Formats: sequence, C-alpha cells, structure tokens
Amino acid sequence: MKKLLYKEFVLSMHPMCYVMTLVFPLMCLIPNFPLFIGTLYVVPAFSFLFLGAQKGKQSNDLFYSALLPIRKKDIVKARMISGIVMELTCLLILGILIPIKMVIENAMGPENVVFTTGGIVSSLAFAVIAYGVVNAIYFLMFYKNGRSVMAPSLIATFFYVIFTFIFGSLLTAVNPPVNPGDPIQPLVPGYYSAFVSIDIGIQFVYLTVALVIYFAINYFVYKRASQELEQADL
Repeated sequence: MKKLLYKEFVLSMHPMCYVMTLVFPLMCLIPNFPLFIGTLYVVPAFSFLFLGAQKGKQSNDLFYSALLPIRKKDIVKARMISGIVMELTCLLILGILIPIKMVIENAMGPENVVFTTGGIVSSLAFAVIAYGVVNAIYFLMFYKNGRSVMAPSLIATFFYVIFTFIFGSLLTAVNPPVNPGDPIQPLVPGYYSAFVSIDIGIQFVYLTVALVIYFAINYFVYKRASQELEQADL
C-alpha cells in the first residue's frame, strides 16, 4: 500500500490536481464570491487524477496496476485515498481562509454584502456531503469498466454545482438593506435561512455529522468499487 500511495502522489497525479487543490481555493477570498467556488475545482480535478501525469487512460495505468502482484481492492483504496486527500486538503485550506474572508466582507459594510458569512460552516457541511456523493458517482462509474473518465467527471461536476449552489450559496444569499442601518434579510426566508444563521457551535455539529456521512459513503464506495474492479474486463 505504501508503494501504491507513492505511485499515486508522485508518479500518477497530474500537476493540475495540485493547482486545483492548493491554489484555486484562494478564489473564496474574492469579495462576494460564494464559498462553493473554492470547493468546486477539486471535482473536475478528478479527470486529471485518472488521466495521470502521463495520461494514464491512454497508457492504461489501471491495466498495468492490475497485473502487479497486489490485490485489486488495494488499487481502488490507493486511488480513493488520493481523491479524499485532495478533498480534505481543499477543505482545510478553506477553513484557514474563512476567517480572512469574514474580515474582508465585514469590512465592506452590510450594504455591499451578497452572501452572509453566518452560514459558512453549514455551507462547508453541505460541500462535504456533496463530495461524498461525487466520489460515489465517479469511482463507481469508473471502476465498472475501468475506461470512462469524462462521463463521470461531467456528471459529478454537474451534480456538485447544482447541489452546492442550492444548499451552500442560495441559502446564504441575502438582500442588502435598502437604508443604512436596516437589518440584512436572507434571500430565502423561513426555516432554511435559519438553518445557516444559527449558533456557530451547532453549525460545527452539522459539519461533524457531515464528515461522518462522508466517510460512511466512501467506505461503501470502496467496497462496491472493489467488487466492480474484480469483475471488470480490462
């Protein structure tokens, strides 16, 4: 497993995976950019991950790996670990940048705010759950035949954009006050707006629950994708 992980991070991973994971989250610092923009680029980066630094699809990296004296499920495990590391690294960077984002947008004044910073942690929770579903879409589709890269990437990216826009951006959008001193009103009123504007401690509870769901989904995906690879005709 140690050598497989070395292969993943040193030999197989395309440089764009590092750019999309480490650099693109900085876009969340752009004033009034929704948080999900910073989390989005890890999803299309999966296509680069599966193509590899040397375009692994064309060189049939999966077929080569399957010929090695290793268990096929370890191939799936190593690739899933590399994907999970990308996702969690992106979230960690965002966690560091969020306080800076809040300072920038608070300094702009409420009349210039488009997205409330009160629901940022809840937005991250939605992103974590969406990552779990993306992994289910991508890994299960790819390991069914070991060939398809672009189809799962397009489907997963489409799902992620829609899901995080609705739950991570639309619910944190606000109507700027008409007159100075007026309170900021959420764009989506009622229960859903309250969900992203409640106490920060409860939002961290949501984030913890989202992480539990995320790892549970990935465990299921790992078991199922391993079975698919065992049966795939490479």
